[in-house]
Formats: sequence, structure tokens, C-alpha cells
Amino acid sequence: MSAMIPIAKPIVDREEIEAVERVLESGMLAEGKVSRELEEKFAKFVGTKYATVTTNGTTALFTALEAIGVQPGDEVITTPFTFIASANTIAQVGAIPVFADVDPETYNIDPEKIESAITKKTRAIMPVHIFGNPCDMTRIMEIAEKHDLYVIEDACQAHGATIDGRHVGSIGHVAAFSFYATKNMMTGEGGMITTDDEEIVEAARSIKNHGRGAKGGYSHFRIGYNFRMMDLVSAIGLVQLKRLPEIVKRQREHAARFDEAFSDLKELRPQRVIEGAESAYHVYAPRLYSDTISRDEMIEFLKAHGVGARSVYATPCHKQGTYLNIHQWRWAKFVRYPDYSKMSFPVAEEIGRRHFQVPSHAQVTDDQVEIIIETVRQALSK
Repeated sequence: MSAMIPIAKPIVDREEIEAVERVLESGMLAEGKVSRELEEKFAKFVGTKYATVTTNGTTALFTALEAIGVQPGDEVITTPFTFIASANTIAQVGAIPVFADVDPETYNIDPEKIESAITKKTRAIMPVHIFGNPCDMTRIMEIAEKHDLYVIEDACQAHGATIDGRHVGSIGHVAAFSFYATKNMMTGEGGMITTDDEEIVEAARSIKNHGRGAKGGYSHFRIGYNFRMMDLVSAIGLVQLKRLPEIVKRQREHAARFDEAFSDLKELRPQRVIEGAESAYHVYAPRLYSDTISRDEMIEFLKAHGVGARSVYATPCHKQGTYLNIHQWRWAKFVRYPDYSKMSFPVAEEIGRRHFQVPSHAQVTDDQVEIIIETVRQALSK
């Protein structure tokens, strides 16, 4: 059997290595001019006035929540079908994660479910562009304006995704990106906050740097943290940002080929993209509806035949031990959390049970795409 087609494979070439070498040779390794250059170029790419780097996507979300003034006991509405960091950062600032179910076709948070979840305690909405697929931001922003709420875009998986020509991360009041090793644009670890709001970005810059003021030095004005990114890391980011349009283009081509190849299979239903949007296809994960093979059997079949496969969020956030045991979290002494064990979000739970991911990253070759297609079809014909 040939080598496994990996589920993810970051691009690291001579250009990334040389960029890191230049920073090492400069002797200036911590966050500095290279990070400033990455912020400027990333903001220009996304289409926002401001950007500031952080250590990772999780700290970008956490910092964004603090920067807009989310307080202990506030409620922030988000999706249960996401990586747990989305919900965790809400709990980390002392706020209450409020889950709203997702659309069965897009896998994204359902705007109508958002509106029904709003209470007098709601402070913000955190839509997640899951798998790189843009949420219905037009409707979400309308709801936010109607109820005077902030919108924090979790764009950690969606570098390069657009809605009506606008990049995600430029539509909400503030957004967070991740540069984790498997992302469309990666630095190993790393993150970015984008916004058009000067007050938000100044607060974020202070929060991530020990609460320092805009002039730096050793004057501090708030409780802060060390969420700075090293220039060593930002150097990789600058190279990756140049690669990003081609990476996204390649992943869209793969997704289009999968969609076409599977279009005649009633057992497979791909993630739908809303009208006017273009997904970045960080993940390609159809749902499986078969009487002959289960989702887990599909994954094992693919792996046995040399195709990397997995389920990504088989257990939605509200079913995770984190939230079943939320009463043990330190903020529970001060904040009354709901009983997540009694909650059901049937669409998120069904997608969790049925979806599976196949390799679709930019380094998958055309020949490998054909192998993946044929292997999936073979599994369904058993």
C-alpha cells in the first residue's frame, strides 16, 4: 500500500526557513518590527484598519472578549459545533457560553436560533466560520444592531473566505484568526485580532502586553497578560500570507472536484456555502447517510486504504466534560451557569455523528484527489 495521504500537511519551504534565519541573525527575536509588518499586511489583506498579533487563536478570542468589555455574568452566544476554544474563551473571562443550534446544511450557527437565545444578559455574539465556511453575517449583524450587541467573528479556520467580496474578519466589530500548524495560513502557533475600531485595538494591544499603555515602557493601566507573538513566528507568517491566495484557490479546486464527484451519491451531503460567499475550505467534511456503512466504519476503511480521515467535532461543546462539569470552574463561585447536561442541540449533534473529513489541503495532488474519490466510492459500494 502507498503512503498515507495525510489529513493535513503545512507548507514549509526554503523561504520560511530563510525568513526565520534572518530574524535569528538580527538578534531581535521577540515581538517587534517583523510582527508590525505582519499586522499591517494582514489587515490590508482582510480589509480592516487595524490588526494585532497574539500567541494563538485562543488568546486572540480571549483578548477580543476582554477588549469589548465582556464582564463576568454576561452571556455570549456561540455555536456548539466548534472547537472548544470558542466556548472556553467565553468562560475564561467569566462570561456564560450560550449555545444556539446550527443550520443543517452550512454547519454554521443559525441566525434565527441566535435571536431566540438573546436575554437581558446577552453582551455579544460569537459566530464561528466553521471549516472555513462563512456564516450568514448579514443577518447576524442585523440581529446585533437590533439588540445592541457586539459581534466577535471566530475566523480561526477561515483565512481567505469571503462574503460578497468582503473577507471574513472584516464584518463583525472584531475578529480572531489562528495560525495553528494545520490552518490555511500557519506559523505553528500564532493568532491575530482584526478590527476597524481604534478603541478595541488599543485595548487589545494593552491586554496582550501586560496592560501597558500605547507608549510602552513600564507604565501599566490595566490587568494584562503576555500574549505577544515572537518575530521568529511572524517571519513565517509573512511568507505564509503571500502563499495564502494560492492555498485557498487550490483547496477550493479540491472541494469543487469532491462536490462534483459525489453529487450522484445519495449517501453523502457536503457542507453548503451560502449565496454570495466563498468558503476557504479549511476542512472538507461531508455528512454520511448510509444503511451499509457507519461514519466510524467509513473513517476506518479510508485509513486502511491509505486515505487520512477523521471526525472533527464528533462531540459538540455542550456534551463535552468541560461543560458537564462547569460547576467546578473557578468562576462558578460567582456566576450561575446553566445545566448544560439538560441541553440538546439536535442539528449540531447529528452533524457530529455523521460528518467525516478527508484530505483537501493545498498539498493534496490531483492524483490523490482521484484516489480519495475512488476510495470513498469503494467504501459505499461494500
